[in-house]
Amino acid sequence: MTKTDVIKDLQVLYQNKPNRLNHVFGVRDTALELGRRHDADLDKLEWAALLHDITKYYPKKQNMQLIRSYFADAEDIIANYNEHILHAYSAVVVASREYGIADQDVLDAICHHTIGKPAMSIYEKIIFISDYIEPNRTYESCVKVRAIAFVDLDLAVYTAIDDSIRFYETTGGQVPKTAYLARDYYKPHGEDTA
Repeated sequence: MTKTDVIKDLQVLYQNKPNRLNHVFGVRDTALELGRRHDADLDKLEWAALLHDITKYYPKKQNMQLIRSYFADAEDIIANYNEHILHAYSAVVVASREYGIADQDVLDAICHHTIGKPAMSIYEKIIFISDYIEPNRTYESCVKVRAIAFVDLDLAVYTAIDDSIRFYETTGGQVPKTAYLARDYYKPHGEDTA
């Protein structure tokens, strides 16, 4: 399986969702740009970017089935993450089983692209931030984080997580514990998140 095959699959998968296809390509292009700045393996980043949303529109039940078939802690994942985050986990399963991805850097970057986690690898951070700031995203926090990302990647990670937590807290959304742990981990010295 090649990246060209993945792109063809994405074009079919998102034939009625051009904005999602544009998003995936935006994440890829942003990840490659950040990867060059951080001397990261661009091949790994491109694979992760192309596959990060491969199960985005799967029904919740299908996402849960995939997660249960692959992750030992599947019930914890399903209980602690809302249905809009589950695709990150099911995408790992599809990347591994259908596209033959065995590289843990790629799989971890796909898995943690939605809310991040403490102590992310360079690949996890780049895909997380690229998903947040890709050029098709125009909301206020995205624009703010985009300005930071090419200067200080860790500060960009912190800002994205902090803004997301604050947004979901004010709108009554479920915030996984991992998001709080990630925010604390990336919090700049002297910052107060209270």
